[in-house]
Amino acid sequence: MNLPTAKEINPFDDLDGQCAERHFLGKSLEEAEALLRKASTTYLEDLMHMGPRAFRFYFRAAISYIRSEAATGDSYVIDGFAGLLELRLEFEPQELVAVAEPLASICAYIVEHHDRFDLEPEIYGDVRPRFEALQRAFLEQFET
Repeated sequence: MNLPTAKEINPFDDLDGQCAERHFLGKSLEEAEALLRKASTTYLEDLMHMGPRAFRFYFRAAISYIRSEAATGDSYVIDGFAGLLELRLEFEPQELVAVAEPLASICAYIVEHHDRFDLEPEIYGDVRPRFEALQRAFLEQFET
């Protein structure tokens, strides 16, 4: 798969898209994961503002980061990833069909390894039901 173009990262030419374009344009998955390792709070938000094709390319960097030891204790990335997936699923469900299987898999992983991310219930609540619902939604998409 080719790297996403500027227009695929920033299809609406808005400020958030311009920021995502500045951060990710020309970056490989390994380079994108390095950004997330450096500052997950900054770069995860960029995935929210990318066009669908760019998201389908770069979400794999987020998955690699989440599965890595570097994400241990990174409660923000887990909470933020839930919000990102919920938003994408609500507004662009058809754009996620092609990647439903790996999305369902990472949701199951997060539920199974929940304690590793130090999600304080008084701040985040219990995010497991959110990821369980997301996993079900992605499995339904994958089966259709």
